[in-house]
Amino acid sequence: MHPIFIYIAFFLLLGGIGMYFANRKVDANTSQQRWFKFLTYIAIVSGAIASILLDYFYVTAILISAIGLGEIIRVLAASPKRSFQLLVLGIYLVIAAGFIAFSMVFGRFFLLFIYFQVFTFDGFCQVTGQLLGRQKLLPHISPGKTLEGLIGGTIFCLIAAILARDWVGFSTLTALLMGMTTALLAFAGDVLASYLKRLCQVKDYSNLLPGHGGVLDRFDSLMMVGTGYVLLSQMRSLP
Repeated sequence: MHPIFIYIAFFLLLGGIGMYFANRKVDANTSQQRWFKFLTYIAIVSGAIASILLDYFYVTAILISAIGLGEIIRVLAASPKRSFQLLVLGIYLVIAAGFIAFSMVFGRFFLLFIYFQVFTFDGFCQVTGQLLGRQKLLPHISPGKTLEGLIGGTIFCLIAAILARDWVGFSTLTALLMGMTTALLAFAGDVLASYLKRLCQVKDYSNLLPGHGGVLDRFDSLMMVGTGYVLLSQMRSLP
């Protein structure tokens, strides 16, 4: 059995415990919504990992990008602002192309190494933010993001990179550098997606993933991370 299953089980248990305590501060309806989101997140992560291990992650990447394109077109068409539409569409197409290239260029263990970091960063940003969040980072772009959430997500992303370093033969130092790179790219992707929603004056990209704000809201970090590593691979050889 691949060690990622053990790590996932441990991190999900840790995240579940953190969410339990965070939900004690909110009303029953909010708590129920958070648990539903947590369970669907487990299903999404499981599907993504299965597609990587079975060597068809490129199909997943194409599907995510195609659905994301539909969501982008939807929010742009509904936006009262027209001047930035072509620019936004162009930016999305570049990121989507980079993400698809990422799924095809790198081997399964490097993809697993990176995705393990991304979903860990995403998950613990949310859990840590809900549990300890006080200082708002970007209240006008993404009101839910806090400094404490970002720090928590980054710390766990670095831990994930160290735990997974042997899958790709990296040293601890290299794993730490890549973990920090992943966290920065993931945060950038999340902020960019949130900023676009504010420009278009919409709350969610779609209702395809209830509680997640749409497919783009769920995979914005991964798409940006994938594109970033494709660009970095042009400067330095990666496995």
